[in-house]
Amino acid sequence: MHKKIKDRGIVRITPKKDLVAGDVILEMKDIVKEFSNCTAVDHVNFCMHKGEIVAIIGPSGSGKSTLLRSINELETITEGEMDLYGTTGMVFQHFNLFPHMTCLRNITYAPMKVKKISRSKAEATARQLLELVGLADKADAYPAQISGGQKQRIAIARALAMQPDLMLFDEPTSALDPEITGEVLTVMRKLAEQHTSMIIVTHEMNFAREVADRVVFMDAGKIVEEGKPDEIFENPKNPRMKDFLKTIF
Repeated sequence: MHKKIKDRGIVRITPKKDLVAGDVILEMKDIVKEFSNCTAVDHVNFCMHKGEIVAIIGPSGSGKSTLLRSINELETITEGEMDLYGTTGMVFQHFNLFPHMTCLRNITYAPMKVKKISRSKAEATARQLLELVGLADKADAYPAQISGGQKQRIAIARALAMQPDLMLFDEPTSALDPEITGEVLTVMRKLAEQHTSMIIVTHEMNFAREVADRVVFMDAGKIVEEGKPDEIFENPKNPRMKDFLKTIF
């Protein structure tokens, strides 16, 4: 276990290889993230279980991405406590692939560099992941040679190659044309079928409703309402949630 004190917040990361479905994998208590001109996350309490799929929705500027980035410490929390039992992998809005590396090399680089996995083992795993994301024929292609949707699928494979306990998706389709969004969502549906632990910040409401076990609605840095997808979309209780749904449906 390692413990970090950042500003006034505390982050504890404890690898646990014996977690089973339903065990707590992430717990956030009174999390606050302040920037110089605003409070982006305002006393959020959030708990996540292994095998669970959570979709975080809400208007732009509501703190969704900041909360997600706080989980893997891309943002340092100002107040509160976070316990993470395992490791995270993250898929960003803008792919962030290494342009000078092939798709295969993009996937194998971190396992070889960070985890010291042999090239042969890393490449074998990478090819399995390329198969999973439907891009087995793109192993030797460079990012400039593939579409945006294919780049995002490679980014998903790259994150999975590190065998994270929890996958984080920050609006993974927001930079894509609508016609190729579906190919990325198809891969994420496959991960859902495998009960991969996932937190997904998304504007794809139909996808959230179909795939998530729980939907969290954020507004002004707070979790305003959460529940099962049918409860959230069919019978929202909070007035702000009702107004939000009216704007998108």
